[in-house]
Amino acid sequence: MIVPAARVMLLTLLRDRGALAMAFLLPPLIFVIFASIFSAAGGDQLRLHVGLADVARSPATARLVQVILQEPTLRVTFGESAGSEDVRRLVKEGAVDVGLILRGDLNARREGAPVLLVTHEARAIAGAIMAGHLQRLLAVHMPDVAFNQVLADLEAVGGITSEQRAWIDETFREKAAGTRDDPRSRTIGLVASESALPQNAGWAVSYYAGAVAVMFLLLAAVQGAVGLIEERRLGVYDRLLAGPGGIAGILMGKFLFLVAQGTVQAALVFATAYLLYDVDVPASFGSWLVTTLAVAAAASALALALCSICTSRQQAQVLSTFAVLILSAAGGSMVPRFFLPPWLQEAGWWTPNAWSIQAYSSALTPGSAFASLSLSWIVLTAMAAGALLLALAVSLRRRSV
Repeated sequence: MIVPAARVMLLTLLRDRGALAMAFLLPPLIFVIFASIFSAAGGDQLRLHVGLADVARSPATARLVQVILQEPTLRVTFGESAGSEDVRRLVKEGAVDVGLILRGDLNARREGAPVLLVTHEARAIAGAIMAGHLQRLLAVHMPDVAFNQVLADLEAVGGITSEQRAWIDETFREKAAGTRDDPRSRTIGLVASESALPQNAGWAVSYYAGAVAVMFLLLAAVQGAVGLIEERRLGVYDRLLAGPGGIAGILMGKFLFLVAQGTVQAALVFATAYLLYDVDVPASFGSWLVTTLAVAAAASALALALCSICTSRQQAQVLSTFAVLILSAAGGSMVPRFFLPPWLQEAGWWTPNAWSIQAYSSALTPGSAFASLSLSWIVLTAMAAGALLLALAVSLRRRSV
């Protein structure tokens, strides 16, 4: 009995393409995605997107700009005429991971750090990573700046004579070339940091609220839409199709219900974020509501399209698990997108997750540009419309839902 039982299970598995994919295709595919994420986060493949502005326009800052632009581990957005507010806006809108403002001469010994790091609370670790990058770049490519900072510290402590200063300058010039491979040079006093947003503990949580909301909206929408297959099998639609509206009416009814269900689910997630983590949803309720409707519409339409293609409930459940895991991993619902390698960040824009996270971030950020938010709404709405048309086309071809 052992061998026949095993043989039956083997034949069942071989005949079920969905089960085969889940058993043998999904695990290596998920591994490739997460291996790419963690190898990028733990090595030199992590390429932060940096917004850069040279406000000081001194010879030293011009050198630093060139060093940063040529650094292969960074992706830089830089404009000759860019100012401090341009960088702050890019960080606030999520267009870059961290901002870098060169606001003073690096060799001047004045009050205030000449380099300003602008961070976003949802990507606070990016600021610490960029500070480490900056320290390394100065140590390797501009050691004279670090030496000048040591002089500034000496002068601040007790002062040095002009003869001592001349001797130190000459010594440092002679030793500068020998320190290029030594990463221990100091940047203390060169760099200050500020947040692009008002101080609020909820900014970091708002990212994860959007990421979790879209992932569970996709999962719940599929569970609701999979009823199409069961109702089709039981013959429920044979009677419904005789009524007005036909297939299109049935699909639209299902779609509207799933959108309403998704809106309530997202509201519960963000209500929890508001009550427990001070995410100020009421201050941006209008933008949040439109964003939620767009996200729920995209998730619901994609679920209906997927279930229209499938021929059995089991096939739909397997395929939906496969699809939601891939979309969530590539779209930033599992790991923040700036940890992803560049190729995966670009691929993520083909998922509803990335656009949903971007839309929620813009909607909940005060002063965020409407253009960024409206683009996310347009893309999510286009995804919903395209998926609904696909579901309708497949259903009409089969002459039943």
